[in-house]
Amino acid sequence: MNNQLSYFHISWLSETDGPGKRLVLFMQGCPLDCAWCHSPHSQPAESPLLFFDSLCIGCHRCEEACPNGVHSFDGQRHIINREQCVKCGSCIEACPQSSFYKPANALSLPTKKCDVDSLFELIKPQLEMLRHDGGITFSGGEPLLQVEPLTLLAKKCKEAGFNTALETSGIVSIESIETILPYIDTWLFGMRLGTGNPNAALPRRLEEYIRKALHLLQVKKQSTVRVRIPAIADYTSTPDYLNRVREVISDFSLHEIEVLPHNRESAHYYRAMGLTPNVLYDKNTADEAFQMAIKFFNQNHLITQL
Repeated sequence: MNNQLSYFHISWLSETDGPGKRLVLFMQGCPLDCAWCHSPHSQPAESPLLFFDSLCIGCHRCEEACPNGVHSFDGQRHIINREQCVKCGSCIEACPQSSFYKPANALSLPTKKCDVDSLFELIKPQLEMLRHDGGITFSGGEPLLQVEPLTLLAKKCKEAGFNTALETSGIVSIESIETILPYIDTWLFGMRLGTGNPNAALPRRLEEYIRKALHLLQVKKQSTVRVRIPAIADYTSTPDYLNRVREVISDFSLHEIEVLPHNRESAHYYRAMGLTPNVLYDKNTADEAFQMAIKFFNQNHLITQL
C-alpha cells in the first residue's frame, strides 16, 4: 500500500476549518479547476514553481544555477520559463531570498512528500495540545485523491484519540469515501455544483457525484456533515446556483451550513505561478455576494453560520 503523502502546507492552528481549533493538512492535487479557486498551486499533482517578485533582489544567482535556462533577466524584470522547469530546486538553493526551510521565499516549490509515520510524528505534538479543543482537518486540493496513505494517517489519528475532519468536494470515487469513512468524525462538504470552467464536467454530472457521496454518509451515520458554500459573485451566489444547493441540502436534511466569503488574497498564488486569475477580488462585489447567500439560506431556514 502506498504510504507517501504529498502536501503543500500545514496550518498549525486554525479556527475556520472544522469544529474547535484545528491543525490543517493541505494536500496536493485537485481534479476540478474551479474558476474561483484561491489555491491554484494545489491543483497539479506535482508542485508548481512559485515566484514572488516582491522578494527578488535581482542577484541573478538563480539564472546561473539553473541547468535548464528557466530563469533570465530583462533589465530589472525576472523572466521565468516554467515549461523548462524540472523542479530540481537548484534555483531555490542558490537564491539568498529563498530556503526550503522557511515559509516566505522569492522562489518556492511548496509541496512536500512524506511517509505516513514520519508525518504523524511531526504533527502529533500539536495534536496533543488540541486534543480537548479540536483536532486535525485534512484539506486540499482534494485530499481523497490520496485516499490510501490518507486513510493510514486518519486511522493513526483516530487510534490516538484525536478528532478528525475531512474537507472534500465529494466529486471522487464512492470507494474512496467508503475506505476512509470509519476514521472521519466530521465531513466538510464543499458544494461544487459547477466550477465555472467550460472544460469541466457538466454541473448535473458533478451533482450526481455529490448526491452519491451524501447518500453514503447519510446511510452509514458514522459522522456529521457540514456544508461549506463559497460565495463567489456570478458563480455560486446566483439564484439558480443557490436554489440547486438548497435542493441538495434539503433532500439530505443537512442543517450545518457555512457560507464562505471570497478570499481577498485569491490572486496571490496565480501571480506566483505566472497566471492571470479568472475571478478578480472586489470587496464590494464580494461582500454583496456573501450577504446575498446568507440572506437566501436564512429565508429558507436552512443556515447555521458556524
